[in-house]
Amino acid sequence: MKKLIIILLTAFAVTLNAQCYKIDTVRNHTHLRTIAGRPVDFGVVATAEQLIVNKYSLCDTGIKVELAINTIALPQRLINIIGIQLLKRDYVVNMSITANNITHYSRNVKTVYVNAMFLTVEEIPHNKKAYSKAVEKCLIDLVKEL
Repeated sequence: MKKLIIILLTAFAVTLNAQCYKIDTVRNHTHLRTIAGRPVDFGVVATAEQLIVNKYSLCDTGIKVELAINTIALPQRLINIIGIQLLKRDYVVNMSITANNITHYSRNVKTVYVNAMFLTVEEIPHNKKAYSKAVEKCLIDLVKEL
């Protein structure tokens, strides 16, 4: 019984000392509002909360965290070689996180390739998953900096 009480007290003390965060806002500083019909900030709060819970805790009175999507670039390259077309599109995302008046930045790139033989490929539709993975990787890097 004494061991159980000691374990519970230790767990309670660790919980009290854990940093507590609250995601306040997500700002989009880009001119791009949607990718493939979905807002660019879709799922950012949920992903950030999930990553923060893995390392810290969330509460309403915690340290306010502000997330920002600073830039999104979607460069693409097309290579034509006698009947074979190779299209490469990069999803470049720059994000920042601010907590305790300290700002950290992260940049990530995800790439999508399309290959075609004897077809004309001028442009491929935007890939929501590639963009989401770029944002997720940025958030993973940013939460590590908290």
